[in-house]
Amino acid sequence: MYRTYLLIVSLLFLAAQCTPAEPVELRVNLKKGDKYVQTMTTEQKVVQSLPQMGPGVPAGKQTQTSTVTITYTIECTDVDEEGTTIKLTYDRIQVEKEQSTAMDGSKSESPGRKTVYDSQKDENPTDPETIAYSVMIGNGFSVKLSPRAEVLDMLGVEEFLNRVYSGLKIPDTAEGREVKKMLHEQFGANTMKHMLSRSYLPYPEGKVAEGDSWKDTMDLGGAGFPLKVENTYTVDDLDSSEAVLMTEGKITSIEGQTMKIMSMELAYDIQGKQTGEQVIGLDKGVVVRSELKRTLKGETKVISMPQLSEEMVIPMEVETTITLETE
Repeated sequence: MYRTYLLIVSLLFLAAQCTPAEPVELRVNLKKGDKYVQTMTTEQKVVQSLPQMGPGVPAGKQTQTSTVTITYTIECTDVDEEGTTIKLTYDRIQVEKEQSTAMDGSKSESPGRKTVYDSQKDENPTDPETIAYSVMIGNGFSVKLSPRAEVLDMLGVEEFLNRVYSGLKIPDTAEGREVKKMLHEQFGANTMKHMLSRSYLPYPEGKVAEGDSWKDTMDLGGAGFPLKVENTYTVDDLDSSEAVLMTEGKITSIEGQTMKIMSMELAYDIQGKQTGEQVIGLDKGVVVRSELKRTLKGETKVISMPQLSEEMVIPMEVETTITLETE
C-alpha cells in the first residue's frame, strides 16, 4: 500500500512538471528606479572579393574581422500610461578589428590596419574611431518604450552626438560637415533604435503559450542600411520566470535604396538569414540572454565615387554573432 502511495505521488509530481505553463502576456514591467547592466558582444567576419583595379594590379580578397563588446547601464526613469522611459549610459567599450588582403596568385595574406581599444585601459586614444568610443563613455540617451517594448521615442540622441562631435574636434568646413552628416546617419536616432531592437524585441498583442509564434518586420533603411529583416518568434519554452524564444529571420535588400558614405554611394544586392535564441525575464519583461547568428551573401555595388568611371561590383559574405547578457 505504501509503495502504491509513493508511486501515485511520483506520477502526480511528474504530471505537474509536464503540464504546460499558463499563457503569459509579454510586457515591459520596469519600475522607476530599476537598474540593470547589459553587455552586448558583436563578432563579425566580412570577406570581400576585390576586382582588378588596373593594369598590373591583380584581383584579390579582403577579410575584415571584428569583435566589439559594449557594456551599458539601463535605468528606468519614468513610468506612465503610455509606457516606460529608460536611460542608457555607456560604461565600457572594447574593440578588436583586423584587416588583411590576399591577392590572386599569392600564397600569403598581407596584414592591414589593426585596431585594439579598451575604454578602461586606454585613457588617451589618438585614432579618430577610438576617440569617438572614448567620448561615449559616461554618456548616453533615453528611450520611451511602449508596454509591448516598441520604441516610441528617442530622447537626447542629438545632444549625445554633439558630445561625440566635440570630442572629435571636427572642423566647421565642407568636409567636416560631411563627416558629421555621415556620423549622424550611422549613429543617429534610427540607428540607435536598431541597436535597441537586440535588447527589446516587439511583443505580441495577446497572451502566448508554448508553441505560439508571431512575426515582425524591421526596415533598416531609416538607419542608413538598405536592408529589411522579417523575423518569426516562437515560444520554445515557458515557465514561471522565463520565456525562451526561438528566432528565425529572413534578410533582404531594399530595392531602390542606396547608402552614402562620404563621397561614395553604395547599393546592395544581399540575401541572408538569422537564427537564434532569446530569453525574456518575465518579472521585468526584458531580454536577459540572447544569441543571434546572422549570415549574408551578395554584392556591394559602388555606384559613384571620385575617379570611378563605371559601376564597381564587389561580391561579399558576412558572418555575424551577437550575444547579450543581463546582470
